[in-house]
Amino acid sequence: MDRVEVRIVNRLEDISRVADMVERFGAEHSIPGPAVDDLNVALDEALSNIVSYAYRPTEQGEIVVRLDYRTSEVQIEIEDAGPPFDPLQAPGPDLDKPLHERPIGGLGIHFIKSLMDEVAYIRLDGKNRLRLTKRLPAA
Repeated sequence: MDRVEVRIVNRLEDISRVADMVERFGAEHSIPGPAVDDLNVALDEALSNIVSYAYRPTEQGEIVVRLDYRTSEVQIEIEDAGPPFDPLQAPGPDLDKPLHERPIGGLGIHFIKSLMDEVAYIRLDGKNRLRLTKRLPAA
């Protein structure tokens, strides 16, 4: 199957279901282990942020994750109905500051941008949609 989708609720413990899906998807498409690892780290960062910040603590929300396999890349789309938030507009971390002087947080988006080849955001039909693209090495 070249496309898979999973729907989870905004709970940190549900993120492991996505990681399991990525592992199976990678195996089915012979995606190299380091690329699968990059996909899982980027997804973990993005989903952790959505679970932690997109919904109020007592609010239950749905998060949809789609993976599309193409010969030379994997595209991920993450969709949530939280308030509009474009993570690409968030200021980047000051990596030149000593660690003890840096504010907590802000590295997740940096990790995602570093691990993925393309990152795009759009607000469509009242939902945030974050698209991550990972190019795959030639077979």
